[in-house]
Amino acid sequence: MRPIITLTTDFGLDDPFVGIMKGVILKIAPEASLVDITHNIEPQNIAQAALVLESAYPWFPTGTVHMLVVDPGVGGSRRPLAVHSRGYYFVAPDNGILSSVLDAEAQCYELTEKEFFLEPVSNTFHGRDVFAPSAGWIAQEKKLFDLGEKINDPQTLDVPQPVVEGRTIRGQIIYIDRFGNLTTNIGAETLHKHLVPNQKPVIQIGEKKIIGLSSSYSEAREDQPSALVNSWNRLEIFVREANAAETLGVRVGDAVSVDSNESES
Repeated sequence: MRPIITLTTDFGLDDPFVGIMKGVILKIAPEASLVDITHNIEPQNIAQAALVLESAYPWFPTGTVHMLVVDPGVGGSRRPLAVHSRGYYFVAPDNGILSSVLDAEAQCYELTEKEFFLEPVSNTFHGRDVFAPSAGWIAQEKKLFDLGEKINDPQTLDVPQPVVEGRTIRGQIIYIDRFGNLTTNIGAETLHKHLVPNQKPVIQIGEKKIIGLSSSYSEAREDQPSALVNSWNRLEIFVREANAAETLGVRVGDAVSVDSNESES
């Protein structure tokens, strides 16, 4: 099978940066299939990129190389990393972007061997000079220990977790997609574990209460805030054929609670 390299960045597509990185990769690994996950991460939003990675990487064949460049610390003291975890390879800055795959079995290497970089290395474009060539060499089956030194202290993000108080789950919005749908940090497992069976949950966001969960977008009433468990297996608040973030006037970090104590109204 041809090697697969995915790209996730905050570069957008107005500038030539993404195309340049692809050119660097293809010089090293001309048979590679390059897959764009997204280049529309909010500028310098490491947490958003980490969530996108968590939702996307398992759907690729094992052995895929996932390259992420959301790198506000470029040119500074942060380390460039290559990681092998869960059957996949990851190339990214050491800024917490790989938090979801840094389990106890992950093998992490700081990219230090400059023979595998482009020279000279720009202090503003490590995506071109460090990460793209490293991803290409890994796709060509270069061993991680050839590319750098093993480390045991990669950076991780402090990802907010939902809090359970009795039968109330308190969480927050962690991601807003281009449709304005609101993904929360409340997972389906938490919902099913802590809510009363056969009783519709009450979802509170701001002043708005949503009674019960829809099974699909089409099941909900138009222009009415609703909730479901989305493809990331998390509680999502949406407005059918409209933008929930704009309708509700909310943003990432705003509180969401789920309660099973109230009767259906």
